[in-house]
Amino acid sequence: MSFISSLPSSNAMTDEEFRLFKTFVYDECGINLKPEKKYFLQNRVNQRMRVTGIKSYYRYYKLITGDGADYKTELLSFLDVLTINETSFYRNKPQLDLFQKVVLPELLHSKRAKNDFSLKIWSAGCSTGQEPYTIAMILNNVMTDIKGWKVNILASDLSLTVLEAAQQGIYPKAKTDGLDEYSLKRYFIEKGDNFHVSDELKRIITFDFHNLMYDNGFSNIDVIFCRNVLIYFDTETQKEVIGRFYQCLAPKGYLFPGHTESLQGVNENFVFIHKDRGTVYQKK
Repeated sequence: MSFISSLPSSNAMTDEEFRLFKTFVYDECGINLKPEKKYFLQNRVNQRMRVTGIKSYYRYYKLITGDGADYKTELLSFLDVLTINETSFYRNKPQLDLFQKVVLPELLHSKRAKNDFSLKIWSAGCSTGQEPYTIAMILNNVMTDIKGWKVNILASDLSLTVLEAAQQGIYPKAKTDGLDEYSLKRYFIEKGDNFHVSDELKRIITFDFHNLMYDNGFSNIDVIFCRNVLIYFDTETQKEVIGRFYQCLAPKGYLFPGHTESLQGVNENFVFIHKDRGTVYQKK
């Protein structure tokens, strides 16, 4: 049976075409598209087909899976429209309170005792930057001696579009929900209708593209935030991703998944910590 469709992009994607793209997306970035996501996928593929002028689902599929000069660029554009980027400042505050009041003080105490003044935190799936900027604000609020530390927040995402927005660090007032007046005045510069992130936060954050399906070479990470990302993976892919996180983490390092995401049955090499509605996992 042929998968080729000469239908215009406005027409429905067939089940066969859906299976083609579903398998490719899974292999490429681990996202498990269930049958009810067919129309979501169809709409996203149509977006790119209109841009490229391709009229056939199958020919577009051949473009992003081929080896032509333009396939890598178009593949990144396709993955970009496929990802959902919902985030906000201080999202899931109980988790961040646990980080600020328990995890970070314990971590800093341990490092100071060893004269180790380096701190590495990874925000995996950082979207438009609110999470890493939130982490940076917490660090500056807690670490009165932060200028004497080598601090690096590694912020990564699969979408180049959101990474560009994150690097710019410019947010309209509607996107500043979760920030109190003190944080807005200290860490942002108001320009017209927008708030610009200050250099004080930007200087400790490195934004970069990363696909969680592959190793990134990170090591000795003290804390990993990967929240509301694992829910898009099936169990086997979750095991692979968490296994890579385990290898990246420093001894006794911490992993913050989303508050609805559990490592139970996925990886038993972490200790579950629950305090005041906040949850985190610590490497054994």
